[in-house]
Amino acid sequence: MSATRPPIRVLHVIHHLQPGGMEYGLIKIVNGLVGSGVESTICSTTTANPTMRALLHPSVGLIELTRRPGNDPRLVWQLYRTFRRERPDIVHTHAWGTLVEGFVAARLARVPVVMHGEHGTLQLGASQVRVQRWIWPRVDVLLSVSSRLAERMAATVGIPLERVTVVRNGVDLSRFGTTPRAAARHALGVPDDLVLIGHAGRLVPVKDQAGLVEAAARLKAQGLAFRVVIAGDGPLRPDLEAQIAALEVGECVHLLGHQADVERLFAALDVYVLCSRSEGMPNTILEAMASGVAVVSTRVGGADELVVDGETGCLVPPAQPAALADAIGRLVSDASARERMGRMGRQRATTTFGLPTMIAGYEAVYAGATR
Repeated sequence: MSATRPPIRVLHVIHHLQPGGMEYGLIKIVNGLVGSGVESTICSTTTANPTMRALLHPSVGLIELTRRPGNDPRLVWQLYRTFRRERPDIVHTHAWGTLVEGFVAARLARVPVVMHGEHGTLQLGASQVRVQRWIWPRVDVLLSVSSRLAERMAATVGIPLERVTVVRNGVDLSRFGTTPRAAARHALGVPDDLVLIGHAGRLVPVKDQAGLVEAAARLKAQGLAFRVVIAGDGPLRPDLEAQIAALEVGECVHLLGHQADVERLFAALDVYVLCSRSEGMPNTILEAMASGVAVVSTRVGGADELVVDGETGCLVPPAQPAALADAIGRLVSDASARERMGRMGRQRATTTFGLPTMIAGYEAVYAGATR
């Protein structure tokens, strides 16, 4: 980007800045663009989580609105006033939660460029599809975090695939793979010789942690020695606690709650499991690969763009706990396969999914849209 060109002012609109994959991903984008010729501001339609706020670079702006739960007609007016005051070159809305209000307010405020990005779970209700079918073709740039998600987006609304621009997620390799394994396992109280299986994500239905708990029960019945740790919080925690008790797997399945130090968590693992029913381009898979950890993942979204089945991990159908248990069990029983897949995963993350590649992709999209 030319040094004489004024900075491109991008205002991101997100439903809430709370711990979550999309939200962490957005923070990586705006922090990574600092000094690039792009000035970033995040507009959260609700109050931001203090931990997430603290992760933002000091030069990144943060605006917090007061959206009411559900549909809040006031939000269009709040966003309109925000856009008129901030005068961004680009408004970039993220996921369904900000699509309608963000698009309408940006057009009313005559923002030069309106972009929309999808990050994973698509809204497939009849009325939601109708809304997406009307708005998506009318944004200036439509973004996806994976090729698989782009294909689903195009099929959902009947638009040409080339209308969707793909910028894949990237991982900050400097953060992962450096924490000593022994110290990380000691912090979790895990013996060196016990196979540790991990998962990180919001405790919500689409992440299907219940499937992982059921898989753990199957592995326990086979007499395998292992421990599962699930990092994250959410509305399904009471249900998972009840399931763990009912299946009598409390000694081998532990709910850790929110973990701020994910680098330490990944350093302790032998196997990482993504058990979702739907995804975009899962950041946690990238983080596991960057940590040199073998991955077992459901074949959803862009997971198969990250995991090379049989080389860096194993892919299984979603919502099939038996298949999930079989794949995990093979790795629990084969230390050499775990080590080989972890090593190859780190190499693949390094060569293909580094953070600079993602940042360059967004910088190019923003520059191209404002020429």
